[in-house]
Amino acid sequence: MLTETVRRHYDDIIASNYDVDPQGITGKCQDFAIEQLQGTNAFAPGLPNLRVLDLGMGTGMFLSKLRHSSARQIDPYGLDLSENMAAQAKRKHPDLQVVVDDAACFDDHFPGQTFDLICTHFITGFVPLSHLILRIWDRLSPGGYWSFLGATKSAYPALQNIANGKLVKRLFGASDGDIVETGHSPDNLEQAQSEIEQKGFEICDSKDFRPELIFANFEAFMEYAYYGGWLTPYVEGLGLQQIGWPMKKLVNLLIFPLQDYHHVAAVVARKPILND
Repeated sequence: MLTETVRRHYDDIIASNYDVDPQGITGKCQDFAIEQLQGTNAFAPGLPNLRVLDLGMGTGMFLSKLRHSSARQIDPYGLDLSENMAAQAKRKHPDLQVVVDDAACFDDHFPGQTFDLICTHFITGFVPLSHLILRIWDRLSPGGYWSFLGATKSAYPALQNIANGKLVKRLFGASDGDIVETGHSPDNLEQAQSEIEQKGFEICDSKDFRPELIFANFEAFMEYAYYGGWLTPYVEGLGLQQIGWPMKKLVNLLIFPLQDYHHVAAVVARKPILND
């Protein structure tokens, strides 16, 4: 997907709704990542300030959770493609050193700075994991941690089944296709872990996370998928944000309510200290 399209989605549609966190999925995934980090010494008291780089930081929600969870003071750095998202993060965290740019280019910024924790949460739909791995290795201090959350290609099985069915094609003229941008995403947790290990990272924790989704009706789906940012490109591609009440009523009758789940690969890895 074109970078400018992604930026427009976040600036114009998602930024003002992001912290609503419909279905609580963003918060649940971030809490899961916090629990993984709590199993390391990343938050241990008595250590120097924790230098954190959050790539694709959104509105700074995860930085807030880090500050609440860590016994160490946080020195926050962040990058986001959306100027509106970055502005919200800066309001929450006035000490945040923030850059507006594509996460693929993060190594162009913060020259000479290394980090104790780098977070990449849900950016591998746009930036290949292989591209991130080398650059994260170079910018992590020895003994530093990497928190990875990424959608796998088996996310949203119920929605994907509907998207591939005849009904959606008849109603909206859609062809088969992934409902979520997974072009760069790992197939599964094992693939993500394997790629990270191959560079030399130590895996501290690696788990599948499948938060449940319940869409009572079309409106609940749109709140999550379009305004919440999880499936905005797919929704816009079908023009679902423009359909009128008669079509909404038909969709509610034929498709909803619907239960589904996200499928997230969650990994915390550590860059070894020489002679560790």
